[in-house]
Amino acid sequence: MSLLSVTVKKARYVGIQATQFNTYVTLKLQNVKSTTVTVKGPTPCWEQDFLFEINDINLGLLVEVWNKGVIWDRALGYHYLPLTSVAYNEV
Repeated sequence: MSLLSVTVKKARYVGIQATQFNTYVTLKLQNVKSTTVTVKGPTPCWEQDFLFEINDINLGLLVEVWNKGVIWDRALGYHYLPLTSVAYNEV
């Protein structure tokens, strides 16, 4: 078993409607889902740390950015990061 430390930093949205964003980030790895707090505005700054246990290095981390809505949330973007592409240190 290994540990993966992830820090969700910040974003910058471009466009007319960017000022209306109320966004959060979800991280999904294996059967675990973690979520940041919701931040308003075109330049959200989350600065949140997450720690995941890794059992299979052949999997990946799914990063999703969401805009919080009144009834439904809307996905703004996705990024899949294969764990084999992540630099690591053996201890």
